[in-house]
Amino acid sequence: MKAKPVEPVYGIGQKLVPAAFTLVLAILSVIPLGIPGYAQVTPNFVLMSIYYWTIYRPDHLPYVVVFLIGLLVDLLTFGPPGVTPFALLIVRATVLSQRKFFVGKHFPILWWGFAIATAAVTVVIWGVGVLYSGRLLDPRSFAFQAVLTAAFYPVLSWVFSRVQRVMTR
Repeated sequence: MKAKPVEPVYGIGQKLVPAAFTLVLAILSVIPLGIPGYAQVTPNFVLMSIYYWTIYRPDHLPYVVVFLIGLLVDLLTFGPPGVTPFALLIVRATVLSQRKFFVGKHFPILWWGFAIATAAVTVVIWGVGVLYSGRLLDPRSFAFQAVLTAAFYPVLSWVFSRVQRVMTR
């Protein structure tokens, strides 16, 4: 009889790591650095975190946490309330529904999926921004932020993978 692989047992502290990481990234994303235009092009670190943890530890980052962190981002950036949580919840639901496809794939496939998620979130946020402001917004800063977000994902993904490795020990 073949033995089943044993799943690691996670304590409450380990279960909070993805949510805590995402919360810290949300706060770091909105800290004013005094650089003109920085807020418009800051990579979407929260999106990176939601995407990664939804693939690898979805049970440690529930929908309610995603919603609350997204709402916090909207409140801290004075954006239209509900836009960020809506976009993040859609990403989480979509990635979760495709999780079996992503688990075990090589990084370029995961990165490709993240780039698509980033593009979709960027279009949604830009579109809501247009509706909210009542005028056509220049899409270049949104596109630049999306490119930076997709380009920075490998770095943060590497950090997350190291954290996850420590969590499973």
